[in-house]
Amino acid sequence: MGSHILEVKSYFDTPEYLRRREFDIRIRAETVQEFTKGMELGDILDVGCGNGAVSLPLLGRCRKLTLMDISSKMLSLAMERVGTDVQDKVETRNEDLMKSNLGPQSCDLVLCMGVLAHVESPGAVIAKIGELLRSKGELILEITDSFHPVGRAVDFYHRVLGLLRPSSYRLNRLRCADVIRICSEHNLTADSVYRYSLPPPGSHRLFGQDTLYRVTRWFFGLPGQNRNQRMGNVSIYRLRKQ
Repeated sequence: MGSHILEVKSYFDTPEYLRRREFDIRIRAETVQEFTKGMELGDILDVGCGNGAVSLPLLGRCRKLTLMDISSKMLSLAMERVGTDVQDKVETRNEDLMKSNLGPQSCDLVLCMGVLAHVESPGAVIAKIGELLRSKGELILEITDSFHPVGRAVDFYHRVLGLLRPSSYRLNRLRCADVIRICSEHNLTADSVYRYSLPPPGSHRLFGQDTLYRVTRWFFGLPGQNRNQRMGNVSIYRLRKQ
């Protein structure tokens, strides 16, 4: 296992990540529900599934759900949420997507939420997902734009914090337009997007997760009723393979 993968695994192995981002994971899950409303779901792959909160609500509407994460702890947390009556529909893979042996055109829906910032090559991940999707398959992809004004402010905060508390772990700096261009090169076309921003860093220390959720929804609205999009540096896209 490469050094980068080990760093990512260490980052996500702590439950603290889930506790401070509970409200954001809730927003992701609700957006996925809205983006898949009325769809016939076949085989789903959740890349970087975490505790499964985003994809497990889809179990009742799919044929099979594959939970993939390099953190065995996260996969264990996810399986704790799976009822015994649907366990036969769930497969877990404790591995890196780029080294997996999933067959080409084996997925009808791929979820890739909060992943691109942590991988060695976002372009390679998108290319791999494009290979895995069947024709007319869907990708729901989250991108945090580091070059949006909000993203620049957050990046500056973390750079200053890094001077006080140095860390070797670095997130990829992504631009939404660049990522969507790469998607189009692999025949993935966006047809829906929900944009929002997270509260300022450290807000989880001052406010509860329900408060952070309500404030975010109050300002940005719901999928399909998205307000103040220009203020959002986090985008959740639904893309279709042509």
